[in-house]
Amino acid sequence: MRKLTSQEAKKLSGTTLTTFNPYVIPMQGQVVDLVRGRWDYSKGTPEILLSGSYGSSKSILLAHLVVTHCLEWRYARVCICRRALPDLKKTIFQEILEHIGEDLKEGVDYKVNHSQASIKFKNGSEIISMTWADKRYKKGRSLRLSMLVIEELTENNEEDFQAFKTLKARLRRLPAVKENVLICATNPDDPSTWQYKYFIESQPHPTRFVFYSRTEDNPFLDPIYIEQLRKDLDPISIRRYLNGEWVSIQGKNLYYCYDSSIHFLKDKPCELERNLPLDIMWDFNIGHGKPLSVGIGQFNPQQDTFHLAEAICIEAIGTGIMLDELQSRGIFDLGLKIRIFGDATGDARSTKSLHSDYDIIKKYLANYVTKSGQRLNFEMCVPRSNPPIKTRHNIVNSYLKNGEGKSRFKVYKLAAKADEGFRLTKLKEGADYIEDDANDYQHITTAVGYWVVYIHNSKQVKRSSVGVR
Repeated sequence: MRKLTSQEAKKLSGTTLTTFNPYVIPMQGQVVDLVRGRWDYSKGTPEILLSGSYGSSKSILLAHLVVTHCLEWRYARVCICRRALPDLKKTIFQEILEHIGEDLKEGVDYKVNHSQASIKFKNGSEIISMTWADKRYKKGRSLRLSMLVIEELTENNEEDFQAFKTLKARLRRLPAVKENVLICATNPDDPSTWQYKYFIESQPHPTRFVFYSRTEDNPFLDPIYIEQLRKDLDPISIRRYLNGEWVSIQGKNLYYCYDSSIHFLKDKPCELERNLPLDIMWDFNIGHGKPLSVGIGQFNPQQDTFHLAEAICIEAIGTGIMLDELQSRGIFDLGLKIRIFGDATGDARSTKSLHSDYDIIKKYLANYVTKSGQRLNFEMCVPRSNPPIKTRHNIVNSYLKNGEGKSRFKVYKLAAKADEGFRLTKLKEGADYIEDDANDYQHITTAVGYWVVYIHNSKQVKRSSVGVR
């Protein structure tokens, strides 16, 4: 075992890192003290859960621990893990790169592989990235880690628990590294999850530790950010993501903020606004034996409200047939700009063709001539990947009812199938955040969710660009 020389430590230590005082926020100081000094590693590997709300400093703490571990110890090997690689690159990996600081020179003191989200340091230490779909962690001795960091642990469902245990078993006391530690970070979730049972229900535990933090614990956050969260989140999400509480979804109805008496205008057709785009949202349901589901609506940016005008669910058809159905209803002849939202997997496959579903839609709309002889003005608003199911549910619930009790979502007469979907969609028995598709109209709520999430995220990007975070 060998620590760095004084000269090496001066070069590869705190002076090279982004300015960071872990003792400003209590949770940060407690974790640093445990990992970096208080824990006797001869007693085994400490397993740490950072249970924190939005903006409570979990990510920067993880970055600090990872970088200092790699710089202090020669030949340390850290694995950072998250369910999806694009999310990992945008969050923890980016935070690590920013935390390294300016004194260390890329290409000299360390090398970065951006495609694989990995870093190799001159002292032999390295950071690798992994997702739950990656099977390298099953290869036993070929993957030996001194530190394992898992971000957003509750993104992983019950089926991922075995993968978690297998990956955890790759932690070893490496010859040159004193520390070996598991650190997981997550927002609070449902107490029925395996994450809660493993870390929190097991307390007190000799090697497992849970540290809690709330949004308001971070003194660096702009009060506007916290105020906006209260407007954006639904009541249960406020308890989880602002107050740091592990609370259950009551009754297991996924859209627990939906109330037909408030949201469903069963006798009123939607009056479309001529100055707003017409939004068409898709869920293709490939191979599920369920109806292909399409919603039609408008988003009013001035009022920040969603208006679902119509829900169409037709069984056993292809994308082209649904387009013909929309045309027969006069959707494309209203003289409005068309925006297409939906399932990201539609870019990869098709219900009835060698072409992708969105290729079919784009070709159809590009060649369509309205009754007035005009070409359609349309825009594809489809993300590269679908949001996590839990995220989609949370965002939709926040528009059904936010922390101030305000509803920003209406369902109209011709969208009665969506009303049924919102009322009846539940969790699949024995699974975390997996929808039970026994209800045929569950899929229209999924299509609507893609629409709501895309517009919500677009608003967040605009808000960030003017300094509101």
